[in-house]
Amino acid sequence: MFFVLLVLLTASCREPMFNEFGLWQKVEPLVGKILPLDSVYMRYPFRILSSGSGVYILDLHGPDFYCHLFNSQNLHVQQSFAPRGNGPEDFLSAENIRIDANGNFYLLDANRSEISVWSQNRSDTLTRIKLAKELVRTLDFDIVNDSTFVVPDYTGNHRFVIIDHKGHIVSKQYIIPIREDKKQIANIALAQAWRSFIDYNPENGILAMATQLGEVLELYDLKADTIVNIVYGKNGEPEYIDKGGYAVPNGIMGYSDVYVGAKNIYALFWGRSFKEIRNGHDTTEGGNKLRVFDLKGNPVCEYVLDKFITGFTVDETQNKIMALDINSNQPLVEYQL
Repeated sequence: MFFVLLVLLTASCREPMFNEFGLWQKVEPLVGKILPLDSVYMRYPFRILSSGSGVYILDLHGPDFYCHLFNSQNLHVQQSFAPRGNGPEDFLSAENIRIDANGNFYLLDANRSEISVWSQNRSDTLTRIKLAKELVRTLDFDIVNDSTFVVPDYTGNHRFVIIDHKGHIVSKQYIIPIREDKKQIANIALAQAWRSFIDYNPENGILAMATQLGEVLELYDLKADTIVNIVYGKNGEPEYIDKGGYAVPNGIMGYSDVYVGAKNIYALFWGRSFKEIRNGHDTTEGGNKLRVFDLKGNPVCEYVLDKFITGFTVDETQNKIMALDINSNQPLVEYQL
């Protein structure tokens, strides 16, 4: 463990490599199968996890609870937890959910700057991890191992940060991968524009970061401490206007979820311009392009879905995904890849 921590602490900010791809060589349409859920009101089903006999759905704007556990066989509600409220046991927000190898459940509350942990039975929180004050509004996280997490760095000084299970910073890794012809400006507006959704696979060590704006997929190997690839689509890096230290989007909505599997990386792409969104010409929530890359970032296939989804999870053994269609009263959809 000491050696691992030493490596993390001494990691340097190397210059990124860049790779562009154009048209997909393989594009396939997919038609989904609606999976009727037990009656529970959700305002914005945003993230989904499948683990053992349960399916977890995070409701980003849950009126009463942020998370619901469904039986994977009949999709009946087993439990609703993470209550919304201002009390000491309540939650002010919920950004993402994770499950570790032991079945413990984790939820990130950005407004409280905490990661809460439940045991397998989800009866009560085991602990609440207060994140380091140096971190700026952490909006995503993943579990690296039994002692550390990875979170994006929104100070603009680094790309991501490794923290321990007490919320303390262990190391600060790399820089925002702006192209060489653009000046690296370390500020919060830049970091906001490069807000990315992340996923980490502890088996192969690959961390993927997919930009919410623009069209950039970043791949890092945390075990080897290397940049695997920075993959650009035709829309390039995030476009924004800095107004008083805040990033105002000026390009497209890009990716909204990413999953690192054993064989491939899956990323959900929207690709709609903010001009169309602001003019009210496009009110659909979600993306319908599921992009598949290999672990080196090479394009494999783009699936065009019949529905617009916000989040998904992948079952590589059965070659299928479960996804969330926010635009439907029956949001849970299954696709066979």
